[in-house]
Amino acid sequence: MSGWPKNSPPEPSRLTPRQQMAIDCARCGRELGARGRVLGEVRYGGFPFKLWACAPACPPRTDATT
Repeated sequence: MSGWPKNSPPEPSRLTPRQQMAIDCARCGRELGARGRVLGEVRYGGFPFKLWACAPACPPRTDATT
């Protein structure tokens, strides 16, 4: 999943269940582990979701593209 613009919240309909449950970063999709920061709260399907992201920031991508 690609990163989100810094000034806009992620679109809840585009998040994976793991991102909605704060297991993975809502911005870059990496597993959060023990570190994370709250981005904010959004409503989706009538339910509130607290979105979490990497702390202090998402690390740069190191994926090799060929």
